[in-house]
Amino acid sequence: MTGLVQADAVQLPVADDSVDLVVTSPPYFALRSYQDDGEHYDGQIGSEATPAEFLDALWAVTAECVRVLKPSGSLWVNLGDKYANPAGSGASGWEGSDWFGNCGKQQKAQNTLGMGVRQKSLMGLPWRYAIGCIDHLGLILRAEVVWSKPNGLPESVKDRVRRSHEQWFHFTLEPRYFSALDEIREPQADNSFPDGRKFMQSGPKGDVHGQNRTTRGIWRNPLGKLPGSVWSIPSEPLQVPDDLGVDHFAAFPQEWPRRLILGWCPAEVCTACGQGRAPVVEKELQQTGVMSGRPKTATLAVPEHGVNREGGWDRAGYPSGTISATITGYACACPDTTAPSTPGVVLDPFAGTGTVPMVARVLGRTGIGVDLSADYLRLAAWRVFESGHASKTIARTNGERQGTLVL
Repeated sequence: MTGLVQADAVQLPVADDSVDLVVTSPPYFALRSYQDDGEHYDGQIGSEATPAEFLDALWAVTAECVRVLKPSGSLWVNLGDKYANPAGSGASGWEGSDWFGNCGKQQKAQNTLGMGVRQKSLMGLPWRYAIGCIDHLGLILRAEVVWSKPNGLPESVKDRVRRSHEQWFHFTLEPRYFSALDEIREPQADNSFPDGRKFMQSGPKGDVHGQNRTTRGIWRNPLGKLPGSVWSIPSEPLQVPDDLGVDHFAAFPQEWPRRLILGWCPAEVCTACGQGRAPVVEKELQQTGVMSGRPKTATLAVPEHGVNREGGWDRAGYPSGTISATITGYACACPDTTAPSTPGVVLDPFAGTGTVPMVARVLGRTGIGVDLSADYLRLAAWRVFESGHASKTIARTNGERQGTLVL
């Protein structure tokens, strides 16, 4: 189920406490003029006269997102930064304050100076926004994820590095919230230290069982390691039919909402307890050693103290081996899963080209896209229901779920 609605992001037509996940990328400050029927329309975020007014507008939208989010929900926001230049300065490249992207339409130049920022300084707008969410809205900032762009745009400046990244911020309303990170773990690297517990055994040399020699043991999750805080995801070109009559910009890649939806929005929400059903993982150890009379080949439950990565035994006395893990189902607070469920709900208050509701739909969630522009909603409707663009998300997700990862 997917809904596309023309509305203002500061007045969302969505019920209180009804959304599991918000994924959005608001318009950046003083970058583009969005159009309806070829005309700039009032009320769009990013067209404010000053950066301070821009931040105030973003916080107002965020407060509205807080209203509609469930206490167990998450808010992921992507925001780009801006260099400060006085209005009409004519600075070159993307630093210019009167350049509105690739739509070829200029509006009244905005003064990007203010807040004590000097000319040519990076303004730090993403972090000013994030700190305001903590200080003014009481949100919990769980993570900053750097979006590294391997195919970022060239720049004409000659006295600084080219910017090839942006920030995503992960906010929650409460310390405990829904997550399903087992769905988006990454393959372990053989030469890295994965997440998990570490222990040390030491003593005189010579004990073949490893109880009296120095051994470094590391428990490795066989489903993979937790995603890091830098995600390298290339941008994607967007091909739109000419008959839609919409000037468009590059949509952010499908891989962003795909990972975020799998990791922080339940596919099923139990109607009995109201909780999202999270993955249930079963692990087994295929033994490769023998100790204390245990048979050489056996399938054992994974010991609480972990497994020695380098061979031998862990400190609990269990043999070493290969761990396999499988997501066997999904569970909530109920003793069973016989109660009916409804799909998790994903909201993008700046739907734009419809990437978030499109990906939510093919992942079995309810996607809601809100935008002020009738032109963009028409484009989003084509993309969600007719374009076939989501086949990339389907192929990637199905590929990751084939088989059990064994380390």
